[in-house]
Amino acid sequence: MIFFICAILFESLLQPFAVILTIPVAYIGIFLTFYLFDLNFDQGGFAAFVMLSGITVNAAIYILNDYNSLRRHHVGRKVSNIKMYFRAFNYKIVPILLTVVATVLGFVPFLIGEKQPFWFSLAAGTIGGLVFSLIGIFFYLPLFLRIKGK
Repeated sequence: MIFFICAILFESLLQPFAVILTIPVAYIGIFLTFYLFDLNFDQGGFAAFVMLSGITVNAAIYILNDYNSLRRHHVGRKVSNIKMYFRAFNYKIVPILLTVVATVLGFVPFLIGEKQPFWFSLAAGTIGGLVFSLIGIFFYLPLFLRIKGK
């Protein structure tokens, strides 16, 4: 469903695929969090998958929508696609980081308070996945798009 909505929005088949490929990178963060800290994976972990998918896709859509807008604005000009991507990235990275930081800080009380299994695993999975989703947004999204110089 995410693929079809993004394909309509971006008018492309490659860009939605790049958005979808950032989700497994974030999932790696969930699996590593539960493995490295020896936590129990239960319903909260599954809920973290859903939450993380939405936040990661949202971040990628922010960047790609701004990139496509810049490309349409600079048609016919000799501006590098790489420069336009990094300009879009620089415009949108602050709201993305603020969203991630706010979500992480919002889940910290569930880690240090009374440890109810659902909320603890939701908080741990979401925090670990969000940290890894930044790696996906910073490094893998431009690689998946295969942006060329001209």
